Amino acid sequence: MSVNYDYNYAEINPTTHMCIGVYSLTVPSYDPNWTEIPVNDPEYCMKYYIDGNWYVDAAGTIPWTSSLL
Repeated sequence: MSVNYDYNYAEINPTTHMCIGVYSLTVPSYDPNWTEIPVNDPEYCMKYYIDGNWYVDAAGTIPWTSSLL
């Protein structure tokens, strides 16, 4: 029997908007500090999630996309 990790999340610090963790789960999470991401890519860590978009910098001027997409 295999386990399906169908849900990928980035944990977002609500104060800084920085991703502080990336997780794959077998069930959905309803934690307001976790946002769903398309792939489990550790490169999300230390990136910023601002207004529904990912950025390299805290000012939200340098867009970022996972290389796994």
